[in-house]
This record gives sequence, structure tokens and C-alpha cells, in this order.
Amino acid sequence: MPGHKTISEEIPIVDYSLCGLRTSDQHLNREDLYHAGKDMVNAFSNYGFLYLINSGVNKELLQQAKIITDKFFNLEKSKKQLYSMEKSIEFGYVGLGREEVDWDHPCDVKEAFSFDGNSVFNHPEKLPEDICPGVVEFTKKFMTDCRQLSERIMDSLSIGMELKEESDLKKCHQRIHKQGNISYLRLNYYGSADKFCLSPGQIRLGEHTDFSTFTLLFQDNVGGLQLERDGIFVDAFPLQDAILIMAGDSLNFLSCGQLKAAIHRVIVPEDEVRQNLTRYSFAYLVDPDNDAVINRPLLCKGEKENEARFKCLPPPLTFGEYIRERYSKIRVPIE
Repeated sequence: MPGHKTISEEIPIVDYSLCGLRTSDQHLNREDLYHAGKDMVNAFSNYGFLYLINSGVNKELLQQAKIITDKFFNLEKSKKQLYSMEKSIEFGYVGLGREEVDWDHPCDVKEAFSFDGNSVFNHPEKLPEDICPGVVEFTKKFMTDCRQLSERIMDSLSIGMELKEESDLKKCHQRIHKQGNISYLRLNYYGSADKFCLSPGQIRLGEHTDFSTFTLLFQDNVGGLQLERDGIFVDAFPLQDAILIMAGDSLNFLSCGQLKAAIHRVIVPEDEVRQNLTRYSFAYLVDPDNDAVINRPLLCKGEKENEARFKCLPPPLTFGEYIRERYSKIRVPIE
């Protein structure tokens, strides 16, 4: 386990102004994708995380995200439980104490609601529109922006990693927002700490890595998120209008360990004022297709499949198999 000493340290910043959503496909320059991609690869190789600025994501959608989150999580418990995550692993409400991502600590102190793309775009009747008006329109708009940005990021990474076939990374993600891929938006709601009787060692979200390729995290200014670097946790102080991007397990596998999966957690702030504030974060997790094999490294230019890192590989593991194994360990019941 990483040490629990907290220090303040700068997180790498990548400026995406020339590659973000404000730049049309027609005006997108390969050289700009290359430079941004190299910065991303360097950050993920050394840290596993970075701040992305000038992404082009609609700022009004972030304001709507907070309104929708407040509207849903302030409902009566019985209404929220109508949409409980039960048999599904990618859609529904998760109540307090339902998840425990780090078994060395008590259950996580948060609520969440996950919206997978297939449900949002193909089965909107599943969404809680009846008790949370506006959620269908919001999730469609916000997740569309996130998907488009994620595809640009994959282009940058593919060029920056100097993949032999630059389309290989995207080929693992062909069905985003369709059946067979569970990329999803998760609205996280961390209530005021004074409402709970915390057990010794209990924090808002335990140490873990995401199982995704990467995660786009939009957070407020309350603080509490920490990222592990060289065995020490670094405060991820919120940077205005920036998206925190964390590499996940799948990207770590696909790069044969070159790109680090970010270990992170959410603590209760030491400052008493911040302790009593509600913390909001909105995470968009970009996942490979369920049938994509994730433990086979992507070939880079000049590499051959008979080189050392391609020898003695374990049996093929699909993302669908991996995610079910991961979810079985965090107390989310699935079948």
C-alpha cells in the first residue's frame, strides 16, 4: 500500500486548445495531435494522470450536472432506491455503504448514479426522468461531448505512443454508447461529513485504480481527491475549467505497463469548513468494448510480435471478463 503522507505537488498540465472540441475535424492538425499526445504519454508514463485545459467541453453542461445531481440525491431514499444498481454493473443508483473499493478501509462514504451510454442513447426510458426531470436531455448532451473529446484523446495517444497501426486503440472502443460497451457517466455525491458518524480510517472513497482506459473527471473546488505518486499521495487541488484525466487499468494493460494506472482516493478534508460542504464530481469512464482483449500490448512502430514483451503472455482476457472480476470485489451485487 502507498504511504498515507499527503504533500502538495504540481500535476502535469496539457493545453488542448488546438485539438479540443472547438477545433473542427477539418481544421484538426496532425502535428498538434502529436505534440499533445507526446505530453499525454509523458504524463501517463511518469504519473498516470494530468490536467487537460481548453478541452472545449460546454461549460454550461457542468452547471447542469450540478443541478441534476442536487435534484436527484436530495430526493427521499425510497425514490432513489427505485433505480438501485442491482443486476447491472453500469447503470443505476448506489447508496451509502454499498461500495468498498479498498478492503483495508470501511465502506465508502458517498452516493453515486451511473449512466451507461447504451441506456442513455438507446433505452432512455430506463432513466429517472419521472423523479428527476431533465436528466435524459442532460446526459445525452454531456456524454456526447465526453465521447467526442475522448476520441480526440485516443487519436493523440495513438500518435504520441507511435503505434504501428494508429487505429488499433480506437478499434478497441468501436461501440462506445452502444450495446457491447459500457463506457459510462457517474455522478458522485459526497454529503457533508457532519451527517455521518465516520469509523476510524474511513474516508469518502478508498484507494483504487479505475478499470477504464482513462477517466475524465470534472470536480468542484471542495477538494479531497488525492493521487498516488512514488508511494505518497498528492492533493489534486482543483484547477478551474480543467479536466483531470486518469489512466486506468485497461490503458496500462494495452501499453504493457508503459502508461501507469492512477491510484487515487478521496479523503475528508482536514479543514472543518470544507468537511461540512457537499462535494460533487462527475466522472466519464472510457471503457474498451466488452469483447476487446486488453492484455495484449498494442504494437508500436519498429516492434515485432516476437519481441520480449510479447512472449509468455497469459491467456487472453477480455474487458468484459476483467470488469466482472473487478466489480465482484467492491460489493456491487451482479449476476
